[in-house]
Amino acid sequence: MKPLVGTQVPSITSRKLVAGAGTYVADVKLDRMTHAAIVRSPIAAGRIRGIETSEAESLRGVLLVLTGEEIAGQLAPLDVEAMGAGVDAKRAVVYPLAHGRVRFAGEAVAAVVAEDPYTAKHAASLIDVDYEESDPVVDARRALEADTAWVEPEWGDNVLYHTRFEAGDVDGVFARAEHTLEGELTHHRYTGAALEPRAYLADYDGHRGELTFWASTQNPHPLRTLLSATLGLPENRVRVVQPNVGGAFGLKIPYFQEEPLVAQLSRLVGRPVRWVAERQEDLLAGGHAREGHFRWSAAAEADGRVTGLRVRYVADVGAPSALAGWGMSFVTAFAIPTAYKIANTDVELFAVATNKCPWNAYRGYGKESSAFLMDRVMDAVARATGIDRAEVRLRNFIPPDEFPYPQNSGAMIDSGDYPKALRRLLELVDYENFPALQTAARAEGRFLGIGLGQELTPEGCGLAGSQMFGAYDGATVRISPSAEVTVLTGITSPGSGNETAIAQITADTLGVDLDQVRVVQGDTDSCPYGLGNYSSRGVMMGGSAAFLAATELREKLLRVAGRMLEVDAEDLVVERGRIALKGMASRFLSVKDVVSEVYRDCHGAAASEEEPGLESTRYFRHGNIYHQPETQGRYNAYPAWPNQSVACIVEVDPANGMVQVLRYCGVHDSGVVINPLTAEANVHGATAQGIGGALYEQLVYDEAGQLLTTTFMDYTLPTAVELPKYEIVHQETPSPFSPLGTKGVGESGVSGPLGALCGAIENALAEFDVRIDALPLTPEKLWTAIADAGGAKP
Repeated sequence: MKPLVGTQVPSITSRKLVAGAGTYVADVKLDRMTHAAIVRSPIAAGRIRGIETSEAESLRGVLLVLTGEEIAGQLAPLDVEAMGAGVDAKRAVVYPLAHGRVRFAGEAVAAVVAEDPYTAKHAASLIDVDYEESDPVVDARRALEADTAWVEPEWGDNVLYHTRFEAGDVDGVFARAEHTLEGELTHHRYTGAALEPRAYLADYDGHRGELTFWASTQNPHPLRTLLSATLGLPENRVRVVQPNVGGAFGLKIPYFQEEPLVAQLSRLVGRPVRWVAERQEDLLAGGHAREGHFRWSAAAEADGRVTGLRVRYVADVGAPSALAGWGMSFVTAFAIPTAYKIANTDVELFAVATNKCPWNAYRGYGKESSAFLMDRVMDAVARATGIDRAEVRLRNFIPPDEFPYPQNSGAMIDSGDYPKALRRLLELVDYENFPALQTAARAEGRFLGIGLGQELTPEGCGLAGSQMFGAYDGATVRISPSAEVTVLTGITSPGSGNETAIAQITADTLGVDLDQVRVVQGDTDSCPYGLGNYSSRGVMMGGSAAFLAATELREKLLRVAGRMLEVDAEDLVVERGRIALKGMASRFLSVKDVVSEVYRDCHGAAASEEEPGLESTRYFRHGNIYHQPETQGRYNAYPAWPNQSVACIVEVDPANGMVQVLRYCGVHDSGVVINPLTAEANVHGATAQGIGGALYEQLVYDEAGQLLTTTFMDYTLPTAVELPKYEIVHQETPSPFSPLGTKGVGESGVSGPLGALCGAIENALAEFDVRIDALPLTPEKLWTAIADAGGAKP
């Protein structure tokens, strides 16, 4: 029978979720449950002079009002996640509620617990906070100047983190280059906007000293560790449960101030407390991403080869927090020059604090910005040299025979064949014949353009010394006496489908049907310790761990079956419920019979040499990680490097700046694909977010640090109407470092649209010589650019 691995299999959770039968935090109802509401700062920066709570406390149904000063006396500060050992980033003291001062509009300053959510919200509106407002820092480049205010006064400046990656002789190649180019790029601020906002339900049992915490999170075990430290509870007295999650995209990675806050509220009132964020709260304080400015220069030869690159990247990471989002700026710098072999590079990063919502992880995690930069650089080189954009990329790609490839930053890129993917893409989109199509459309008064994008998406992040981000995970595989299989995994799913791929791997390995496998995730009391979901690690880490555990059980079954059949175990094969002699299918035992032998006759001849039971817990640790630069010569936190070549065809209306994406094609390579159906679904979803980020989505602040886009009326998201049909094919270049050759696919697709759309729009408007150096590509911005070039129609 055909193996399940590599086969399109519908998600094993789809039936339940599509029927509306999923269970989310907002669906969990407990006896005597209460509800929390949070008071948020209306100003971006200032001192809290006092908080008047008496009117709120006197409201009928209110059980508790808590302020920042009070909770700071009850709990430890939140553990602040850094980028691992050796990354010397500045830290701030963060409590669950702002204590003494506020640092962005939307920061939590007080909380109310009441019998129902309406009373809680009303009581929160009655709390009067007296602020002494100060001038906010809202421009990251301006924040680097000596006369600006400081977000964290004790720092002495606004630089949260600074680093520089240098390689080769940059000055020398620039001095000798036939072409030198320079430019600037601005990447705007936006976010993931999950359908389900953040939500938490805490139930503290004072008699047992135990906390059960339901969370719309991606990382139950690390969240348990963090809650234990902040609350001062033993970790074995904290249980975190992740029910179904309605989208996460990195934005539900801990540690949010509301997580220990809700837990402490339950401890104080002695009853369960639930908090579900409203959309405005989520956009104000749920984590932002992306905003930054590049200044770049490139040295190139007449044949299009780029010999040198200088980059200065200033990232506006918002207010310091306990979140790990600022690390996206580090990854942007770390990933440059992405898929290209450029020996001489100088990349400097300034991660700058401002009085805006803190960054949190968002799909792409900085790789989209490095891809955007390099696509713009390659297009500029093509213009300067007169060489086709595709050919410039082909001449600069890392050759496929040089992998694993040591990139300039210390990264070790596992495998890839970028030229093959791009050439396959050019055929798919019919690149050679596009000029004729473009000319015919222009004769009809239509402006068509084609653009290229190149993604390199490092995945599986494992940071030295980090309790949150590690390149390992665990799985327990159990076979019951009736031969049903249960997989308990430290991996979680926010809707990405990794549980289906883990079931496929386990079923294939054990030779059972898929419907015999049950996957359990998201409960710290039952699942082995694991790090959850982030950086496309689900199948790469969790699938590999399940494979190791299932392989151990398969070998045990084969040994027992060999004794039962009186043959060597090496001569047996497992396939779809049967253990048979190779080349003699008529001589077999059912898997169920062998399982029964292990459980029912552990003292018999066939099973007496084996440990009773059929359960295995195994951990997979990825091999392509370098955490000892002193002895290994480099630091690499990313073990797997999926890639994708994309092309898009657009139509632009110069009269109003409107853009329509007519075709979107991609050749995607994430190593061995376990489930093409769910893999492609992930690529589709990420591509939608990439197109949305490029054309529609933007978080806008004014000079006072006020967020102006706090609803979906203001924060524009694309729908199926605006998005094209995707044409995606898969190329498989296995990773040599994982047992199944997998790399990860969860973030693939989000990066390519940025540069591809810019290139396509410039190509469509070539007669106006429009140059794009900033996102998003809104109609207003494009109309203005066309008008400045003398091409807009009234």
